[in-house]
Amino acid sequence: MTRFRVGFQDTDSTGRVYFPSYVRWFDIAFIEHLRSRGIVFDPQGRLKIGDKLLNSTLVIGEYHCRIEKPSGYDDEVEAEIASTESGNKSLKVFFNLRDPRGNLLAHGYITYVMVDLGTGRAVPLDEKLLKTILDNSRAKT
Repeated sequence: MTRFRVGFQDTDSTGRVYFPSYVRWFDIAFIEHLRSRGIVFDPQGRLKIGDKLLNSTLVIGEYHCRIEKPSGYDDEVEAEIASTESGNKSLKVFFNLRDPRGNLLAHGYITYVMVDLGTGRAVPLDEKLLKTILDNSRAKT
């Protein structure tokens, strides 16, 4: 779980969280989830799994967010990964955003696509990456 405090930059003119902030929080929660499992991005954007450096990365191919309850400046938000589905070249990660009392604020998903950095084309997901993410996701993230 990753926790955020809503900043002024996260809100629109009505004082509510501006919708792109939710998707950014989903993505940050996923990056922190990877980091906690020894998977990081190097300065060139390549994925590094333990000592193994890939010539590929994950990019956002699609996202969706449904806001259930508005949030505003200085509210606390907790992002959790609810589940993960894998395809051949993509990974769909489902998220929930909650307040500290557990109330659902928003939910949605991001579909990440594995892309070869040399060609810019989608490639099959790395097996070690997939195993690390799926094994740990089933164990409750």
